[in-house]
Amino acid sequence: MKNRIDLEFKLFDYFYFFCFLRYDEAMKEEIQKILTEAVKALQKAKAWPDFTLEEIQVDYPSEEKFGDYASNIAMLLAKKVGKKPLEIAETLKTTLKTEFDSDLESNSVKLSLEKIEVAAPGYLNFYLKPEYFQEKIEEINQRGNDWGSLEKKKEKVMIEYSQPNTHKEFHIGHLRNVFIGDALVNVLRKNGNEVMAANYIGDTGTHIAKCLWALEKFHPEENLDARENKTEFLGKIYSEAVQKIEADPQNQEEFKLVQKRLEGGDIELVALWQKTRQWSLDEFKAIYEGLGVKFDVYFYESEEEQAGKKILPELLGKAHIEKSEGAIIANLEEYNLGVIVLVRKDGSILYGLKDLPLAQKKFSEYKIGKSIIVADVRQELYFKQIFKILELLGFKKNLIHVAYEFVSLKDGESMSSRKGNVIPAKKLIAEVIEKIKQKFPESPHPEEIALGAIRFSLLKVSSRTRIEFDIDESIKLEGATGPYVQYAHARICSILRKAQEKNLDFSQADYAKIAEEKELSLVKELHKFPELVEEIVQDYTVHKLPHYAIKLADKFHSFYNDLKVIDEDNLAVSRSRLKLINAVKIVLAETLRLMGVSAPEKM
Repeated sequence: MKNRIDLEFKLFDYFYFFCFLRYDEAMKEEIQKILTEAVKALQKAKAWPDFTLEEIQVDYPSEEKFGDYASNIAMLLAKKVGKKPLEIAETLKTTLKTEFDSDLESNSVKLSLEKIEVAAPGYLNFYLKPEYFQEKIEEINQRGNDWGSLEKKKEKVMIEYSQPNTHKEFHIGHLRNVFIGDALVNVLRKNGNEVMAANYIGDTGTHIAKCLWALEKFHPEENLDARENKTEFLGKIYSEAVQKIEADPQNQEEFKLVQKRLEGGDIELVALWQKTRQWSLDEFKAIYEGLGVKFDVYFYESEEEQAGKKILPELLGKAHIEKSEGAIIANLEEYNLGVIVLVRKDGSILYGLKDLPLAQKKFSEYKIGKSIIVADVRQELYFKQIFKILELLGFKKNLIHVAYEFVSLKDGESMSSRKGNVIPAKKLIAEVIEKIKQKFPESPHPEEIALGAIRFSLLKVSSRTRIEFDIDESIKLEGATGPYVQYAHARICSILRKAQEKNLDFSQADYAKIAEEKELSLVKELHKFPELVEEIVQDYTVHKLPHYAIKLADKFHSFYNDLKVIDEDNLAVSRSRLKLINAVKIVLAETLRLMGVSAPEKM
C-alpha cells in the first residue's frame, strides 16, 4: 500500500510541476496525463481490471462555477470498471488527492491545483488556484504578442487557398476562402510551422473559352482597352455566354470550335486570352493588397495542364487508370470513390490531370511535409479521389482538404457566376466602408473597421455552415461583430492613455489584488489562448478565433462596467487592473491579428 501511495503522491507532484512551469504544454494535456497515470495505478494495485485506456477527454466546463477543467472519464470507464460513474469519479479523486492535505508547501514547486470535485452524473471538476492565473498576467505582459507562440517546428506546410478563376468576378464567396486560408496561415505560423501561402489561379478551362467566344461573337468591334471596370465586364460576358449557349445548340457548336482553336494555339485567340487574363490577374493583385493578404507562391492552371499532358503516357500504364469510351478515367469503385474523368473523349484535359503533377511539384520543389487545400464542399469527393490516385501511384504524403460552405444572398439564393448574381468583392467592400463612415464619422481608419467587419462575419461561422451575409448586422457595435471586438481594444487603449496622462506607472503590480470574480474570470479567459491556437492547428476550425475574441471582449466589458480601473484613492488596485487590461489588450490584438483584423486604438 505504501508503494501505491508513493506513486500517487509522485503523480500529483508531477502534475503541479508541469502546470506551474509550462504554459506552452496545455493544461488539458497535463490533466490527461495525471488521469492516465491514476488509472494505471489503480490497475496495478488490482483495484480495477486491466483494459486498454482510450484518449481521455478534458475540456472547459459549461460554466466557470464547475471549475477550470472537467473530464467525463468516469462515465467512459463505467462499463470497463463495472461500477457507477459517480463511484469511479470518487475513486479517481481520492487517488489524485492522496496526501493532498499534507504540508506540500515545503515542496519547492508551487502548487496550482486548489481542489477536485465530483459532480453528477460523474464529472471530475478541477479548480486551479487564483495565484496560478494571477501570475499569467505578468507572463503575458512580458511576452507581449509572443504569448501563445510555440516552438519552431521542423515540418514545413503549404496552404493553398483563394484559387480564383480569371474571366470571372472575385465575389463574396471568394472572400470566405481567402479569410479562412489567411487565418490558417497565421495560426500555423504562430504554432511554429514554416508556412508557405500558395494560390492556384484557374486561368484555363471551359469557362474561359465561353467568355472568349462571346467576346468574338457579340463584341467584335468593341475597344476593349478603353473599357472601364474590365473584370466586371468579363463577368457579365461570361454570364451572357452561358445563357446563350444553353438557349441555342448552334451556339454550343460554335463555342466548342472556339475551345479547340484556343487549345490548338490560335494566335489571335491566345492574344485575346492573354489580354483578358491579365485584367483578372491585375484585379486579383489589387484585391489581395487591399485585404493585406500575401502569397509566397503562385501556381497557374495553364502551366499544370501542360505538366498533366506530359505525365499522361506514364499514367496509362498504372493500375486504375484506363480508357473508357474514348475518355481516360481513374476507376476508384473498389474504394467507394466512383470514377473520375481525367481526359474527355474530345481530348480536353480536366482538373484531375492538372492536380496530380501539382501535388507532386509542391512536395518535390518546395520540400514541404504537409499540403493543405482550402476549397468548397462541392469538391470533397474530388479531393478524396485525387488523394487516392496519388496514394495508388505511390505518392503517400500528408494531403488535407479544408472544406467550407457557400455564402448566400440575404434572401437565401445561392450565388453563381453562371446566373450573374454574384456580389463582387470590390462593391461589397466599398459599400461597407461607406456605412462605416456614416456610423463612425470620427474614425481615423474606416477602411480597417469595414474590412474587419467583413472578415469577422465570414470567419465567425463554422466553415461547414452556410452563411447568409448581412451588411447591417456585420457593422453593429454590439453583439458578435468585428466592430464590437475592435471597440473593446480601442476602449482599453483609451484607458491606458488616461493612465499615462495621469503619470500612473503600473510597471510593478501586486497581482494578489486581482481577486474579484470578474477579474479572475477575465484572466482565466486569457489563459485559454495558447490552447486555442493548438486546437485550431489540430482541426483547422478558424471560427474559434472570433468566438474567443467575442467572449474575451464580453468579459472585458463586464469587468469594466462593474469595476473601476483607475482609482486614485487606491493606486495599488489601479496598477494591478491596468496591468490586467494591458494583458487583455495584448491577447485581443493578437487574436484579431490571427484573423487578419486590425486592432484600432481609436474608433
